[in-house]
Amino acid sequence: MAKGTRRRLSRSNRRGMIAIAGIVAVLLVVLMVQSSRLTERNNAYVSRKEELTQLIQDEGVRAGEIEKLKDYVDSTEFIEKIAREKFGLVYDDEILFKPE
Repeated sequence: MAKGTRRRLSRSNRRGMIAIAGIVAVLLVVLMVQSSRLTERNNAYVSRKEELTQLIQDEGVRAGEIEKLKDYVDSTEFIEKIAREKFGLVYDDEILFKPE
């Protein structure tokens, strides 16, 4: 009877080992799927980061242009140009010729 018990334990051990191996295999598959999903999300984040970095650089260039324009608008050259074009103003010692 002792031999019969050993055989049953042996068969039971095999079934247990197969069950554990199956569970480990399922967990491995789930882990691989999750890993691929995380890799895809990471790639999407990297590309979005590059887009945002480029956008920041573009906005920096634009801010520089706006600063130059602000300096130009504050200059006397711009004020004289607007006074001549929009209001027709001239200096006292200037002679203005208008076409007929």
